[in-house]
Amino acid sequence: MAHNYLAKAFLATFFILIGGFVFAQTGVLAGKIVDKQNGESLIGATVILFQNNAQVTGNVTDFDGNYTVEVALGVYKIEISYTGYNKQVITEFEIKNGATNTLDAAMETEAQQLETVVVTAKQVKNTDAALITIQRKAFAIQDGVSSQQIGRTGSSNAADAMKQMTGAVVEGGRFIVMRGLGDRYSLSQLNGVTLPSTDPYRNSASLDLIPAQIIESIVTVKTFTPDLPGNFSGGLVNVNTKSFPEKFNLYFQVGQEFNTQSSLIDNFRTQEKGKTDWLGFEDGSRGQPDYLLNADNRSLLSSSTYLSARNPDPSNDAVRDIFNRSSKDLSNEFIPSLRNAPLNSSINFSVGNRSKLFGNDLGFTFGVNYSANYNHYENGNVGTFIYTNPQELFAYQNLMETKSTQNPQLGALANVAYKLGDNHTIGVNYIFNNDAEIVGRNQAGSFFGQVSESASVFNTNTLEFTQRQFSNVQLTGRHIFPALNRTEVEWIASTNQSFQEEPDLRYFAFVKLGEGEEAEYNINNAEFAFPYHFFRRLDDQVRSGKLDISIPFLNRGSVTSSNRLKFGGLFNSTSRDFEEFRYQLNNTGVPSTIGISTFKGDWNKFYDPANFGIIGTQTNSSGAITRYTTGYHYINQVNAKNFYTGQENIFAAYGMAIYNLTPKLKAVAGVRLESTQLEVESQDPTSDKGLINLTDFLYSGNLIYALTEKSNLRVAASKTLARPNMRELAPFEQFDTKNGFFNVGNPNLKRTLIQNYDLRYELYPTTGELLAISAFYKSFDDPIIRAFNPRATIPELGFINIDEASVYGLELEFRKGLDFLGKTFENFFVSTNLALIKSEYNIPEDEYNNSRSLDPTYSTRTRPFQGQAPYIVNIILSYLNPAKGWESTLAFNVSGQKLYNIALFATPDVYEQEFPLLNYKLSKRFASNYQLSFTARNILNSVNKRTQAFNGREYIAESFTVGTGLGLSLAYFIK
Repeated sequence: MAHNYLAKAFLATFFILIGGFVFAQTGVLAGKIVDKQNGESLIGATVILFQNNAQVTGNVTDFDGNYTVEVALGVYKIEISYTGYNKQVITEFEIKNGATNTLDAAMETEAQQLETVVVTAKQVKNTDAALITIQRKAFAIQDGVSSQQIGRTGSSNAADAMKQMTGAVVEGGRFIVMRGLGDRYSLSQLNGVTLPSTDPYRNSASLDLIPAQIIESIVTVKTFTPDLPGNFSGGLVNVNTKSFPEKFNLYFQVGQEFNTQSSLIDNFRTQEKGKTDWLGFEDGSRGQPDYLLNADNRSLLSSSTYLSARNPDPSNDAVRDIFNRSSKDLSNEFIPSLRNAPLNSSINFSVGNRSKLFGNDLGFTFGVNYSANYNHYENGNVGTFIYTNPQELFAYQNLMETKSTQNPQLGALANVAYKLGDNHTIGVNYIFNNDAEIVGRNQAGSFFGQVSESASVFNTNTLEFTQRQFSNVQLTGRHIFPALNRTEVEWIASTNQSFQEEPDLRYFAFVKLGEGEEAEYNINNAEFAFPYHFFRRLDDQVRSGKLDISIPFLNRGSVTSSNRLKFGGLFNSTSRDFEEFRYQLNNTGVPSTIGISTFKGDWNKFYDPANFGIIGTQTNSSGAITRYTTGYHYINQVNAKNFYTGQENIFAAYGMAIYNLTPKLKAVAGVRLESTQLEVESQDPTSDKGLINLTDFLYSGNLIYALTEKSNLRVAASKTLARPNMRELAPFEQFDTKNGFFNVGNPNLKRTLIQNYDLRYELYPTTGELLAISAFYKSFDDPIIRAFNPRATIPELGFINIDEASVYGLELEFRKGLDFLGKTFENFFVSTNLALIKSEYNIPEDEYNNSRSLDPTYSTRTRPFQGQAPYIVNIILSYLNPAKGWESTLAFNVSGQKLYNIALFATPDVYEQEFPLLNYKLSKRFASNYQLSFTARNILNSVNKRTQAFNGREYIAESFTVGTGLGLSLAYFIK
């Protein structure tokens, strides 16, 4: 019912807005005017429209080089002029209704060409001048995607658009990894402010929540400059939203998708629902009882509490009450139930407009998106294999897995900007995201590493609800002071609140021996854990401020020079609180009449509340209670180590210069000071603090040489860093329900320093086309990796520093229209990029020696860098026919196998294998304002697989498939 109400509300809004705007009879001309030589925005350029040789209207560009003109529909001559530049005249330009008519221009100085440039509108085949300026004017090596290109390829959000970037991998449809490195070395920003992650254990933010309709551009910086944060090496992704829409715009889309594995099945694993599960919000129904938040009450739940609970002495009444209530109040739902899975569905809505307030421009954009996705697989594998003899690996654990995941997501973004005259702008941005994963999992197989009876089948059941949410508010300002040589000041103040909550994660394992009526069921707490309840909550609060001041100097009246000094600073403060409550089932003192084996695997009867807490009494001849009978109950397993707080304060200051050494050679250089004060402390007084208190001096140098008007050669060198996050520093021991292992933190982790060297040649044959070849080398000091603890009885995965590592590679990017093949191909475009990457580090000597002691033939001395892909390939083939309203895109992506986990001594490491991804989209625009789209996602349905190789045999550590998605969507838009 809730879904129906939401759909009706959106449709009502939809039709009301249609009625108000579909009959508009004016159009909008908008665009960006830049210097052709250096890509700088031209402020105050004049754009005038003529009809029948008479001036109709016009406007001037703002300090971003943007302009907008509202005018009646028709055909116009357009003149673009700016002092010191040659006039451009475009004839026969038609202003059409239903869309913004875009016209960008790159102007040449009078010294370069002494005549007016006149072209007809038919020759203006491409309006991606803004995209070219992003790359050509950049002080660092970077790639860019404009809003126009995003629209042409049919991308629905920022994560989809990022698949076009060279060296980019999109993990899980939302997280960005650059240049094959782990997400530790990538950074995501919104309008220049670092975005928090919806998963506090990851560094990369969820870019799928930002709708494509409100994106102005996406820029990926590959090399560091001092005005950027120093904690990235793979890449920095900055999503710029539209502050001042050219005119009223609206976008509304509804879609549904059939997944070949999960849609319309009747065995989808699930759990008892909360009222707001469909939105991804926990409604409190999974919360632990309030009285268990009291440490004194929890302390009464020990392994010996049953002795006091069964003693009828009145002094034990309080203990008995807590014993009985907790046994019955904590959920007895441990086995996933089955349900029918619906189709995947999505709703996207965005609206924007520009108007006048007190004579100045006021612009706003607002977007909201909701999706509900269902994923399911059967016959998956989860295995752990270790070296015990030279013939084959020992199957420590080998399980078959069935897993279902319901993933609702709700996101919203609002942006309001206001111009205070011609030289000042202030804005407010708000972004919100909430997503949840509701998981039901069954596993069955062998667990020889823990279960003594080799013939037993080990089974697990898991119920998870994980909610992640963040909200971010940005206040921004940009100011230009003409009297101070056009000094520019930009500032941002930002606040963010985020949390991750796992209320009542339940894990239940048992063994089964035999089949049929003779089968035996048991739980052996000496070998594996009794059923668990986990309640986890992590809260982050972030406050940040940033100031940038840019002062032009020594320009000597030249309109093409861009000499400037730039300096500024940043402050970022993050506070964290984490808590984990654990309660474990206990059978001590339970009567044999309700022993586990008596239920013969009928777990509904086993978990009957009548078997929990106080289940009976014994009386004497006079009827007085002589003893209470105790059933199954829960004991407090809360560990002070698993409650921790963290505080991270980052202070930064920088200075840099941009200077034209010659008309063709530009230098960009400077330094950045970053002070890190990071402290993580648990409630356990015996645990070490995680502590980093350092000041780092980071440097950057870039040389840009214009080989020709259409080509550049770039050289860059820089020093950056990567910090451990608070989760990695905390001594917290997290139980992993997937394989029964523990993930532990390391308070002794150090930050990583990286030396970066880049070389790039880029050629822009025509507007919208690009050929770029890049080479890079990175040297890491004290990189952080994940590794097994060889001394742990139950396997533990933790984090350690190693001495050093290196990464180097080549990148190739190519974008071109295929019209040179003939008229048949004039609407076809190809975009492809390739990254070849190599990395390695020396295996620590103590690990190597321990491996040799177990296996004298062990000879591996190096490993690739963890999470690094040896190659990444992206190919996009598009057919675009605006006149007939057809768009079609075939996109292929694959990255090579990468190190996933380091194994125990002498055991082969776990590698994540290639996962080729092929997607297709076909769209048809009709009735001017509607678009119908068909999508086919993951057409190949390749196996997600992580493996170990030994003696020519493949051992599967994890494998599953996610199915192919076939979707239809209908959109209504006004542009």
